Amino acid sequence: GGGPRRPYPKTVWSPSGGWWAQPKTWKRNTAIVSLGILAVSAVIFKKSADIEHRVIYPRMWVPSMMWAKQFKEGNNDDPYFRPPKSL
Repeated sequence: GGGPRRPYPKTVWSPSGGWWAQPKTWKRNTAIVSLGILAVSAVIFKKSADIEHRVIYPRMWVPSMMWAKQFKEGNNDDPYFRPPKSL
């Protein structure tokens, strides 16, 4: 669409591949980058969940209660860290 392709210089380099780039392996490249992003995100999530520590018990249920050690294992040294009466 949009009309005919115009001539363009052959020596220009760009990170995205230049004008009208359509690499043959775009699906594979997309899959590799997606898996890399997923792996890095998983490592960051795991590290964050390992070091999470709450000082005050949440007033409402929060999703991190499903994976935080503080709530799963129940081994808390602070006697004041307990659910409010409304929970």
